[in-house]
Amino acid sequence: MTDATWEKNPANVRAARSYVKSRFIYLLIGLGLLVAVGYLLVTGTLGGAYYITVDELVADSSKVDKTVRVAGAVDGDTIRFDQETNTLHFTVVNIPNDNEAIREAGGLGEVLHLALQNPDATRLDVVWPTGEMPDLLQHEAQAIMNGRLDENGVFQANEVLLKCPTRYSDDVPDQVVSQ
Repeated sequence: MTDATWEKNPANVRAARSYVKSRFIYLLIGLGLLVAVGYLLVTGTLGGAYYITVDELVADSSKVDKTVRVAGAVDGDTIRFDQETNTLHFTVVNIPNDNEAIREAGGLGEVLHLALQNPDATRLDVVWPTGEMPDLLQHEAQAIMNGRLDENGVFQANEVLLKCPTRYSDDVPDQVVSQ
């Protein structure tokens, strides 16, 4: 019978250590990516509401000159486009930030309409250097804006997302024919 002996070969030891080291590096990179994705998920979903209301922005002086996301109903009578500076000026009115309250009030279209009818609702002037007049910027549209409130109480928007309430109505279009 043959005797088997094992000798430590320096090349085998180096290869084993290199393998363990590379696996460890990949493990650290994977854990780092997992922590980064977890952080982004937590701060994106639990970090607060999708947007704050006009009331919340105006009432909190600590938000002046801080980047925030705010939403309101567009007052169509205040929309002005300055062609020389390519800047839009308009006013938004406070709307609730609670989906349940919006549902109970009759939907987004009704909430936007009622907000603009309320003379006591908080209003916020918005300046948006956009370069063009968007089609959806109209009376009773919902504007969700990123930007900052300046020291004069004017919201300097750098991004505006618009929702037209007629695009979300529950009514069936007239051209649909039932069969």
